[in-house]
Parts: sequence; structure tokens; C-alpha cells
Amino acid sequence: MMRLIRSFLTLLLLVTTLSAVAQEPLVVVVDGKKCYVHTIVEGDTLYSLSKSYDVSIKQITELNASIEAESLTLGTHLYIPYKEKAKERKRTKHSEPKYHKVEHGDTIYSLARRYKTTEAELLELNGFDSPDRLLAGMTIMVRAAESDEPASKSNNVKKSEEPAKEVAEVESVASDEVANDVPVAEIGVDTMMGVTADSMYSFFTEHRLQDVLDEKRMREIDSLEEAQKIRIPVFKRFQRGETLKVALLLPLHRDGRVLPAYVDFYRGVLLALEDLRRDGYAIHVNVFDTERSLERLNKIVQEDAFINADLIVGPVYKEELQVVVPLAEERNVPVVTPLSDINPADISSPVLFQMQADRKYKYKKYARFFDGSYTINLIFAGTNDLAYAQDILSAVGDLPVNRYIASIGGSGATFAHYNDDGSRGSGVSVSSLTTAAGRKVNIVVADRDYQVAKILTTLGERTKNMSRNSSNDCFVIGNREWDDFELADRTGYFTSGLSLITPYNSKRRDNDAIKVFEARFLRSYGIRPTAFACRGYDAMMMFCTKMFTGLDKYIMLESITPLATPYKFIFEDGMFINTEWVHILFQRDFTVTYE
Repeated sequence: MMRLIRSFLTLLLLVTTLSAVAQEPLVVVVDGKKCYVHTIVEGDTLYSLSKSYDVSIKQITELNASIEAESLTLGTHLYIPYKEKAKERKRTKHSEPKYHKVEHGDTIYSLARRYKTTEAELLELNGFDSPDRLLAGMTIMVRAAESDEPASKSNNVKKSEEPAKEVAEVESVASDEVANDVPVAEIGVDTMMGVTADSMYSFFTEHRLQDVLDEKRMREIDSLEEAQKIRIPVFKRFQRGETLKVALLLPLHRDGRVLPAYVDFYRGVLLALEDLRRDGYAIHVNVFDTERSLERLNKIVQEDAFINADLIVGPVYKEELQVVVPLAEERNVPVVTPLSDINPADISSPVLFQMQADRKYKYKKYARFFDGSYTINLIFAGTNDLAYAQDILSAVGDLPVNRYIASIGGSGATFAHYNDDGSRGSGVSVSSLTTAAGRKVNIVVADRDYQVAKILTTLGERTKNMSRNSSNDCFVIGNREWDDFELADRTGYFTSGLSLITPYNSKRRDNDAIKVFEARFLRSYGIRPTAFACRGYDAMMMFCTKMFTGLDKYIMLESITPLATPYKFIFEDGMFINTEWVHILFQRDFTVTYE
């Protein structure tokens, strides 16, 4: 039980550690019993807590088996038996209207949070039919809670809106379409065991979805929409207390076999539902197993649970989207395709959101390397990923490219010119590819782990002491598939200055959100999360939250980071697409940075 108490602090940290003085504990259910969770502050004793909560010391110690009086250290958490009359919240009384001059960056949502009221009341009080009516410079009426002054705008830490309220209901309903052999997480406090308080605090405070937009850029988007006659729908915006109904369409099985990647995606969804519940959102999810079958899908779209959905996540294949999107258009319901890079010639719609980074923007972060100031060397080996070679050469464009071939030996790699007929030409020194004057980029297209290891180690022996971005710097561009190689030694990745572009990076070791997510996933499922699990988490966190804060054209102003990888949407080819690829750089000081 004591381990559970210690781990549970991560679940409650955002609510319970922000103010020890004005603490108002959260009500949770543990082993079927309602309890308060109390954060120990200076002066607390078992006796004072028993009097404060009107319970006996024995009742407290029974819930916290290993606790002792001397172990009541500041910041630790205790379960306290819940009593209906103990520490009841005061009913909020609203004062007479006050006035607020709207500042740059204010929104109806942010002002409602600041004055501890609701968005609906602010809109009604000022006769607004839409949050878009709020403009900088105008003076509006607000009605703050009688006992509460507006929170300081300089305070960067956001408290939960109702910290003493029981966690709002979030349902994860696995409908009959999900076979019994697909694991479903047990939603409970124990899933957080082993995660540190600091990591969860960082996760909640640093990875919030942005809710303040740039007014100037909003006007630019309005002008663009008018100029290009873009038809971007306005989706329903949910209020706290309303239940968002989500249809989740995944191919969990095919031909009677479980598809592990999509089961992982579903597991990530379940962890997101835990966090949405903790944040006070009411979500009802119906999960449909499409089985990669159009016949099956055509039955699904006739079911009430699909027809009545407010948000559709999935499906993942082009031919499935061609069935779902027209139906969603009729009801003006957003459709999120989480994993596919969609060709707009196949399917396009203003209700469609593509989470996968679009291929057109894959090498955008290499622009400075392909500006003509670098010598570009293309290095082949015995076997190569020719599709990758063609892909990156298209990004290089008309710039001159030197072609070489590497031979792999026991001591490393040797290099020679690669003739037009595919034969091996005259040999070249490693220094001509590395330490010679001028900036150089070596694009390696080998597709075997041992080849890659030898080539990078050989290049890295010459470049390991180079200063990055110096006048004669040299680095390597590699295939993102290399990140999955099970190499015994990745030293060459760092010493050669390797650069990779990937649509998603779930292996970051410098990111608290990833560490927290991985620890929770391990605790729940006994395995490490894949990129599919992370994408499932991101999809639910980002789009479920946006259905409450406003999913509209202004999403194009935001860089949204639900977990660790950012998403940046633009409206192009008649739909919303994500343009944000991750640039991974292996530094010669054996650190990894991300752009």
C-alpha cells in the first residue's frame, strides 16, 4: 500500500502540490472506497489530520498500512477516509459584474479560467454568439467568484479547475467488434507506479496544449481563407460537463490474427483516457475492429455508436477513409487519420486531419545543407536502399553529387569512385570525404547494420574531434530505419555527426514525458511502448482536448506537443496535414539533440 501511495502522488501532482497552504484535496476511489488524498504540509500530525477530517487515527493508518507518525514528511501523500460533511467545498457565489479590458492574447477560454467562471456565462454576459467576437482593446463584463480574485496572468502554473471534484467519468468501451484476446488496460491509480513526482509535474506543466493564439496571425488566416475561398468547417465545441463521443476505428485483427502494432496504438489510447479523465473531461469511446475489411467497415458505419460519434479517430487505410470521410462530411464531424500519409488525389476533405508528417515536408529541415554551400557525397555499399537514395536525391535537386562505393573489411571501410555503369572505380582516401577543406555531407544509403556500423566508424575516426558547423565540418545523413538497428556499438553515430529525419521519435531519453509514458506503459503491459502506442496517446490527447477548447482553422497557428513529438498543421490540398518531421542529430560529445 505504501508503494501505491508513493506512486499515486504522480497522478495527483498537478492538483495537490501547487499550493500547500490553500490545499483542497482530491476525492478518489481506492479499492471501492472514496478517499481524500492529502498532501502533508508543515505541522501535520496523525492527530491533527484525524481532527481536521473528523476521522480516527486508526481509520487513517488502516488505509495507509506502512505509515508512521515520524514518516509524515513534507510533500508525501496520504489517503484519508471520505466523509460527506468533511471539508465540503463552499458553494460558489458570483459577485456583481466587473469589467475587464481585453489584452492581446486573451481568449474566452483563458478569461473563463482566470475569473473562475464558464465560457458560456462570459458569452451570455456580453451578448456574444461566438468566442471569435472577442477582440483586443474592447472592454467586457466578467463575473468572478465572490471569494476569489482573478489569478495573476504572470503565474505560469495552471491549477485544475475544480481540484476537489471527483475525477470526471471517462469511458473506454470496447464494443463487440474487439475480440477478447485484445488486452485492455485496467484504468486505475496503480498504473502510475514507479514514476517520479518531478517527471509527472514536468509532463503536466510543460506539455499542455496551447490555448492562447496570436490575434494577428488569426486575422491572416481569415484573410487567406477569404482570398482562396477555403471552406474550413467550424466543428462543435464541447463544454465541460458534456460527454464527447468518440469512434475509434482500428484493424486490430486481420485474417484471424492479432495485429500487434494496432493493439499498441489502442493501449496508448487507454493511457490517454486516464489523463483526460484526470483533467476533468468526459469521454465515451466505442472501439471498432475494421479487420482491414471493407465489408466489415460498411457494417460498422451503419451502427448507432458510429453514426452518433462527435469525433472519429481512424481508419488508417486510404480505401477505408474513402468510405468514412463522406459520411463525416454530411454530419460535419472531424476525422483523424493517425498513421497514413494521404495522397490528396485519392481522398481529401476539410474534415480530415492527417497526423502523419506529410512526405512533401520530409527534408525541409535539411534546407540549409542543400543550399549549395556543402559538397554532397552519396555513398553506396554492397546492398543499398535504392528507394531511399532516390527519395533524398529528389530533395537535393540539381546540385552536383559525387558518388562513391564502400567496401567493408575487418578493419573498417575503404572507399572508391562509383562509376556510371555501377562498377568500382579508383580508390579515394577517407580524408577526402571528411577532413578536406570545405563543408561536406555524406549521404549513406547502405541498408545493413554491419555495413552502416563500419562506414560510420571509419568516417567518425576522422571527424570525432571536428567542431560542428565549422568551415570544414563534415556530417552524415542516414536513413531513419537505422534507428531500429540493433547494433552492438553506435559510437560511429556520434563521431560521424549522424543526422536522421523521422516522422516520430519515441526513443528520446532527455524527455520527461516519454519517460513517464514508458514507465506507465511498462507497468500496465509489461513491455516498452512503440511509436504506435505514442501515436495513439497523441491522437486522443490532442483531438479530444481540442474538441473542448476549439477545433477549428486556428489550429494552424499552433505547434502542439501532446507527448514528445510536435505537430504543426496547415490546410493544403483541401485538408489539414501535419508538416512537422523530427530532426535527430547525434553530437560528437555523445549527446543527442532534436529539431
